[in-house]
Amino acid sequence: PKRLMGSTYDVVIDPILSGLFVHEAFGHLSEADMAYENPDLLEVMTLGRRFGPRDLQIFDGAALEGHRGSYDYDDEGCPATTTQLIEDGVLVGRLHSRETAGKLDEQPTGNARCLSYHYPPLVRMTNTWIGRGSTPVDELFTGIQTGVYAKNWLGGMTNGEMFTFTAGEAWMIRDGELAEPVRDVTLSGNVFRTLADIEGIGNDFYWDESGGCGKAGQSGLPVGCGGPSLRIRNVVVGGEA
Repeated sequence: PKRLMGSTYDVVIDPILSGLFVHEAFGHLSEADMAYENPDLLEVMTLGRRFGPRDLQIFDGAALEGHRGSYDYDDEGCPATTTQLIEDGVLVGRLHSRETAGKLDEQPTGNARCLSYHYPPLVRMTNTWIGRGSTPVDELFTGIQTGVYAKNWLGGMTNGEMFTFTAGEAWMIRDGELAEPVRDVTLSGNVFRTLADIEGIGNDFYWDESGGCGKAGQSGLPVGCGGPSLRIRNVVVGGEA
């Protein structure tokens, strides 16, 4: 079988992978305790800085009704909100507890959560999503001579701003059309470079309510992730044809 290992491709990912990406790769970096404890990250995550294309919108919030990460008040008694993190490609917000909001002189966002009364509240995501775009999904494939279409996820890991995800299913894209299936496909990169490399945002959208989130020994916290299909250039892809 032909190896894809370490090659760079134009990639189209489905809404489930978009949701995983926004949660794992970007959402954790938006949690203000991570930034507060890491001055280098705080410098990178400067409000007003451009991270992606002008049609990119990213949100987190428990105020949405009926999702796994939804509630009325967080575990410090702050009302739930919807926080826009990226507006028109620019970083405009982050997720706070009362403590981190006070330290950074910003407003609490209702994101202090704990697994149970045995644990202290931490800054945690709730429902995190990328806003629906305007490009018909089939047009995301147009003009890709050799690329990869990846959907669903088997697993993922992040280390600071670097991520690696394993796709559940994948196919080669040849001349804008789906071609042969590919197995054991991993997608990896730097989250900030990847956000900047988003070329198309689909007009579809899907909520993935299957996830539980772990942080600082508190695992299985209910969260929701959502997003549209995305077209991203220059993604490092490994796997077997």
